[in-house]
Amino acid sequence: MRKIILLILLSVSGFVFSQKEGQDFCKGNSKGSYFPLDITKKKIYWYNTFYYEVPNGTKTINEKQYVEFVQEWENGEVDLLYLREENGKVYQYEDCCKTKSLRYSDKMNNKEKWERIEDKVRYIVLVRNGKLRTPFCNYKDLFVLRAEYSNGVTYDFYYQKGLGYIGATRKGELISYITPEN
Repeated sequence: MRKIILLILLSVSGFVFSQKEGQDFCKGNSKGSYFPLDITKKKIYWYNTFYYEVPNGTKTINEKQYVEFVQEWENGEVDLLYLREENGKVYQYEDCCKTKSLRYSDKMNNKEKWERIEDKVRYIVLVRNGKLRTPFCNYKDLFVLRAEYSNGVTYDFYYQKGLGYIGATRKGELISYITPEN
């Protein structure tokens, strides 16, 4: 009888703990940045595949410290992303052009626009109170950034304070989202 009671208690405590974890995953951290560079590991679905994004230490480029992020795709391909924060702005090192581009600034206003050189994309800040429903969460108070690529493709990217990137849409359809799975 004691074993049965112990098993029931362990099951209930495991359920309560997993609920809390899921709730934290959906809430992020209201005091954090929309573009944090201190994430640990994310599994990100993109259309019908996924990749893991993991920080891989720092790298000095042009006398500046960048955080290197490894994006390992389901098929084994690997992309590297170099980001750094300075004075409330996040910059990405553009390997193609040996320069930096702005990715985010905490001072950005709605409708603010800028361009990135490497992939010929124009960014536009849409709102700071966006919403997104994913298979795991209903997010709100999101920073929404539109990316208009030179080939005509447009995505809306969604960021949550303390969690960063959480998903993307194209033509209003969800095409990317993070998952609590690791």
